[in-house]
Amino acid sequence: MAEEKKERSLTTIIIFVLALIVAFLIGMFVMRFLGQGGEGKKEIAQASPAPQAAQEQGEVLGEEQIKKIESGGAAVKGEENAPVTIVEFSEYQCPYCGKYVMESYPQILEEYGDQIRYIFHDFPLQFHAHAQKMAEAARCAGDQGQYWQMHNLIFENQEEWSGKESVDADIDNFVSQLNLLNKAEFDTCLDSGKYTQVIETDRDLGLEVGVQGTPTFFINGQMLVGAVPFSNFKTIIEAELAK
Repeated sequence: MAEEKKERSLTTIIIFVLALIVAFLIGMFVMRFLGQGGEGKKEIAQASPAPQAAQEQGEVLGEEQIKKIESGGAAVKGEENAPVTIVEFSEYQCPYCGKYVMESYPQILEEYGDQIRYIFHDFPLQFHAHAQKMAEAARCAGDQGQYWQMHNLIFENQEEWSGKESVDADIDNFVSQLNLLNKAEFDTCLDSGKYTQVIETDRDLGLEVGVQGTPTFFINGQMLVGAVPFSNFKTIIEAELAK
């Protein structure tokens, strides 16, 4: 009897230990699964909505599409008859857009100057909480002739404001630095949502021509995607100038 009791106790202990091991393994599996799910969500969040007409890297838009993206936009610099037109679809909270503005963009302007006509379009991504507001702020500054100045300030300070809950103080600071002639006019413009729908329309245009993420460029209609090195732009620009 004692021997039988002992065997039962040993069996109970073994079953208990095995149950603990199984529970532990299940717990590890669940945690790993959830971790992978979280990463999956992050990857989805970093991708923009599917375009209506996807284009491939290097593909050239048709004439009608080129006309659409080369008219309008948030701001334009350069001569209309410049041999090369660069159209950028971008947004202010995207770190890759900031990288491009700090690195390749100044080199393009410095090397090619008046040979380039440059057009900026807004393409705010929905998971960037402040992208839309910063786009509107830049356009409101543009009403007073300082779009590009605001554009540069926002990107130069991107790391400081992008993680904040509110960017109101940062925008006020940028306005002060720009010394806008009419601060009240700027505030009214921003508070009224004057450019909210305009920016949405700009974003829809990007989707129409195949923009899937930021930054995306069209150099005389040829697509180039991402914060690529200056050399990538140079290769395409030189080929266009040689035509």
